[in-house]
Amino acid sequence: MVSLDKNPLVVTSDRSPVNQGVALTAVAQAMYSSTLWPTLETALGEARKGIGSFLLSMYDEYYQRSYDGKYGNELEAFNAIMCLDDPGPKSVEGVNDYYEDFEKVAPRLGASFATGYVCTFWPTKTDSRVTITGKNAGPIVVIGTTGDAATPLQSSRNMAKALEDGRIIVVTDNRHTGYGSNQCVVDAANDYLITTEISWSEKSC
Repeated sequence: MVSLDKNPLVVTSDRSPVNQGVALTAVAQAMYSSTLWPTLETALGEARKGIGSFLLSMYDEYYQRSYDGKYGNELEAFNAIMCLDDPGPKSVEGVNDYYEDFEKVAPRLGASFATGYVCTFWPTKTDSRVTITGKNAGPIVVIGTTGDAATPLQSSRNMAKALEDGRIIVVTDNRHTGYGSNQCVVDAANDYLITTEISWSEKSC
């Protein structure tokens, strides 16, 4: 990663070179599912040989770049939601101070994933907080996975506890989102959605 920051790999003249930021984004993409780990292994191995196209491809997947060079708008929507929901530091100085704290607890991904200045200059004020309880909604099923790098299992547990009648399915897997991971979670979720009946508060799959 240090070498890529000093000497980025040029893939084509019309694309950004593969620097440390591109490589770390490719790593983040692979953390969404253990099925992508062999692809990441190959990409890092090729990068050591001076070939950056594999890492760039994973970077493009993260940002939803299609073959014609167009992008999806999911991450733009994410920025809007994030800045209104939890903007973080609202000054340049506050953001700069946050980088050091982030690198202490997450040294592998470094400062590139700590935060940024987008929300610092976001023009719309944060909405007032809404307390979500699911009151009178009946049982609501929350699905969490044990190895979700994007949404820790504890966050899923906290969501279930915040609901008036929250139930949780804990899926043992290294991936983001648990539905579809195995037949157990598929059957449990489908049965609930089809029958609206549920007899457990927590289920392991």
